[in-house]
Amino acid sequence: MKPIIHDITDPKGFLPEPTPLWQTWWFLLVVAVGVILLAVIVYFIFRKKPERKRQKTLLDRARERLHNLKSEAQDLPHATIAVRISLILRQYLEAAFDDPALFETDQEFTLRPHALEMLPENSRRAVTTHLKNLSHLKYAPGQENEHATELIDEAGNVLANIELNVSASDATMLTS
Repeated sequence: MKPIIHDITDPKGFLPEPTPLWQTWWFLLVVAVGVILLAVIVYFIFRKKPERKRQKTLLDRARERLHNLKSEAQDLPHATIAVRISLILRQYLEAAFDDPALFETDQEFTLRPHALEMLPENSRRAVTTHLKNLSHLKYAPGQENEHATELIDEAGNVLANIELNVSASDATMLTS
């Protein structure tokens, strides 16, 4: 007798049905990551951007300090006003042009051969003249505060002159 060999049984009955694509773990993970990325992109596109405040320039800060000094000028002696105007101008020059005028006396400043060489010539003359007027006011006896408030206004004009000349010379350098 010959052994009976049975035919191989079809495994379909013994194996589970393949799961649909949307039920696989990796497909669900890809969908979740896609939804999160889409939400992040939408957030960054439609978020309300904070308004940026215009940063105060050196000129704005110097003018603000001059304005504050002008409001206090009635209560201050003329020498103090002259010193504070001089400090405001010198701090501006030191910050804007790296000029050591802040750390010099008036005599050192006027005797320095390369004083304010970063400034255009007419601005240099205006600053030097104004600082000399301030030094006269510091040491002159009996000057009135009205003259001091005029010097505050003149200091604002000197600063504006510097900014105007510097920005104009920068513009001509760019076109050259």
